[in-house]
Amino acid sequence: MDKLKISTANLVILVAGAVMLIASFLAFEKFSFGGVSKSFNAWSSGNFLIATIPALLGVVMAAQVALETYAPQVSLPDRVLGFTWTQVHVILGLQATIMMLAFLVQNVSPFERGIGLFLMLAAAIALLVGAVMRTQQTRRA
Repeated sequence: MDKLKISTANLVILVAGAVMLIASFLAFEKFSFGGVSKSFNAWSSGNFLIATIPALLGVVMAAQVALETYAPQVSLPDRVLGFTWTQVHVILGLQATIMMLAFLVQNVSPFERGIGLFLMLAAAIALLVGAVMRTQQTRRA
């Protein structure tokens, strides 16, 4: 594969993984009371362990695509736990999307949702879309 050529699906996953990581450092939750406001990112919120998982899933997906595309000398196994990499991408993308949707619908009172949560949700959906696009490319190949 030409190092300068990347499929649309893989490009979507790379960009979405980067957006997911960057957005995880933006305001995930905000708290305002009596003129005092404080924001928490995914790494510092009360949901630290669970809020960081979607970001880490996006990083794993983007890293695998980057290695596959730009470092062909790196030998990755064809299958992971019996799943192809395309199947792994669908699983991880679906997991990230479900988790971010759960954060969107949960009652966070007295907190407000921050821009980081919304960007992470958009990136999670993009990860899933990119993964599904990879399945379509695999079927055509």
